[in-house]
Amino acid sequence: MSETIRLAVVGATNLIGEAVLDLLAERQLPIGRVFALDIADKEGETVSFGNLELEVGAVGEFDFANVSLAIFVGGADMTRQYVPEARQAGCAIIDFSSTYRLSDDVPLFVPGVNEAVLDDLGEGLLVAVPNCTVSPLAQALAALKASGLQRVSVATYQSVSGSGRAALEELANQTTALFGARDVELEVYPKRISFNVLPLVGAVDEDGVSEEERSIEHELRKVLALPALEVEASCVRVPVFFGHGWAVSVKTGDELTPAKARELFQAAGLQVVDDPAGEMPYVTPLESSGNEAVWVSRVRRQGQVLSFWLAADNARTGAALPCVAATVALMKRGYFA
Repeated sequence: MSETIRLAVVGATNLIGEAVLDLLAERQLPIGRVFALDIADKEGETVSFGNLELEVGAVGEFDFANVSLAIFVGGADMTRQYVPEARQAGCAIIDFSSTYRLSDDVPLFVPGVNEAVLDDLGEGLLVAVPNCTVSPLAQALAALKASGLQRVSVATYQSVSGSGRAALEELANQTTALFGARDVELEVYPKRISFNVLPLVGAVDEDGVSEEERSIEHELRKVLALPALEVEASCVRVPVFFGHGWAVSVKTGDELTPAKARELFQAAGLQVVDDPAGEMPYVTPLESSGNEAVWVSRVRRQGQVLSFWLAADNARTGAALPCVAATVALMKRGYFA
């Protein structure tokens, strides 16, 4: 990776954009210049890139011929509007939105799970990154894949940062209002999130299944290359600022003992904190916040089902890290030489 590249982060002022810039700076990659881009209303703001402050430019005025790679984290509308233009300019794309995740001709990448999907890509390459709820879960399930995954049941406990900065403010403001015996205001969520849980993330289809639940179902199958895998998901929004939790149960063809499962998780690079006799044998979303690990706890067997708990930082580990890992993998493969 001796060649330097010029790179743009589109959606640089949101939580994921900031996390992407942090990780890129920490990796000290051979990047000659980084452009921070966002909607016109954000033009002139500044974001941090290591010790540098980058001035945010308007994506609508940017010439993508000036960069080799653009990381899009600004949402589906921004992706649909600007990715075709960027690709036409010869720019490679890493996209964190739902737009291309299930397209047959677009690889859906999770680091440590399906690295081979980045091999032999053509010019104007486009790589999709899954929902931030999917990537840590896929890493855990990939560790068990050789045992014959047959069925996955998962309940997610998703922090408000998954809804963006306004949701963080809403949780803080509602909590302050309640302690002050004042009425709470509802803007981001239809019901109060402070001291509450909301058992719905995204709109529902005619079967009552939410967008978030469908994305887990379909994206897991694609990432794991298991189109027949049975997946059941229930997604819940919880009054936590950062960090998601997953309660997972899997049925496998081979019977896995908890001890063997812990070995497989560790071999796959996950962090296992699971001493049933210990005083605190699990990791919470709070403890996962701010680091890059996927944490596994409470591994146990109940009849034919292996169950476990996951925790990970949704913005850093679930969203930004796969984008940066894809950047590193593409650079190692010489796509920008």
